[in-house]
Amino acid sequence: MGRTLEEAREYQRNYYKNNKEKVKAYQREYQEKYRQNEEAMAKKSKYMREYNKKYLPEWFKNPVNFEKRKQYIKKYHLKNKEKIREYQKEYYKQPKGRKLMRMANWRQIGIKDTDLDSVYDIYVNETNCWICDKKFKDARERHLDHCHETGEIRYICCRTCNITLLSNQQT
Repeated sequence: MGRTLEEAREYQRNYYKNNKEKVKAYQREYQEKYRQNEEAMAKKSKYMREYNKKYLPEWFKNPVNFEKRKQYIKKYHLKNKEKIREYQKEYYKQPKGRKLMRMANWRQIGIKDTDLDSVYDIYVNETNCWICDKKFKDARERHLDHCHETGEIRYICCRTCNITLLSNQQT
């Protein structure tokens, strides 16, 4: 006769505790091999999209699950503040993190554009001010000028031109 579900879970927990390094090494090896197989990755990605469409909305509709998740996240964040802060620092040093942070900042200050990805690519690769043609010394010198009423992007310019434009509009 086989094990009950609870006995099987207990066995798995104990096996993992006693063989952590072995299990992790196997998982790393498997993941590296698996990630190289594009067909398998595409198949898994498709399956997960369909699974999430089907089951996640139902799970979140249940107020008990939603509250449980909320409490879990809150507890996790309180317990791991430093770890999360360090991760975020490292993440925002990377190109993808800087891009997301910059685009979030643009949205926050009211810039409205349907394709901020391409705007960011142009912004990052621009080396000269569009108004005075002065070469940017560093990233802090580069500004995305926009209309504060409509949110429409006008120029990628240097700090001096941006301040001049802003002061001319206020008078």
